[in-house]
Amino acid sequence: MRHTVVVARLALLQMARSRPMLAYLLALGAIVAALSLFGGDPAKVSLTLASLLLLIVPLITLVLIALQQYNNREFVEMLLAQPISRRAVYWGQWTGMTLALVGGCTLPLVAGYFVWGNYDVALLTIAGVVLTLCFSALAYRLAIGQPDKARGIGLALMVWLYCAVLYDAILVVAMAILEDYPIEKALLVLLALNPIDAIRVALLLHSDASALMGITGAALRGFFGSERSLVVIALVVTGWIGYPLLRGERIFRRRDF
Repeated sequence: MRHTVVVARLALLQMARSRPMLAYLLALGAIVAALSLFGGDPAKVSLTLASLLLLIVPLITLVLIALQQYNNREFVEMLLAQPISRRAVYWGQWTGMTLALVGGCTLPLVAGYFVWGNYDVALLTIAGVVLTLCFSALAYRLAIGQPDKARGIGLALMVWLYCAVLYDAILVVAMAILEDYPIEKALLVLLALNPIDAIRVALLLHSDASALMGITGAALRGFFGSERSLVVIALVVTGWIGYPLLRGERIFRRRDF
């Protein structure tokens, strides 16, 4: 456990000091400031920020985690040459990088709330943290499993493109083709195939913002109701965080550096 904490601290400092991390922090802060000043009423600001977080946080998290892991390859090899277990290195690296990204996402939201206070900071902060956890786990798994940097970054971008764009397009086409058939229950199963959609629905169920609902959100709330739907979403999100990390640890332990 002590070794894991030490590795996590080193990874946190490396990520926090990187220029891309600073750019992420400043860009998100600028977005929060602009929307708080010119976005209008609090409900509209919260809705706009939520929509942007659902797109920006997954993309930045995927790219930065993958880049940092590839750039730290020699550092990881140096750690493995020390009397430190592979498990400590694996979990320490992920924890440190993820904590840095969680800070980069939450600090602008919290600071902006204390300055302007015109959006739902608790809801947006929780959404940002969960999005960061989900996609940092996915990016870490991709970087561990794919030795080639170019392919790994490409896979990370493809994951974001699927979750942010293609998934909803596929659902719309499927709904149009199968409009004469009852496919609501099938949509509930498809909810588990996209963490962005799951978190979007959770935001809807908490804020009742219909613009965030989406197709699967309407089906989920109609089928389960709000409270049970949140339990289902929590299980889906836990799976998206836990499975890639456990699978990545297995690969990391067997990998020949």
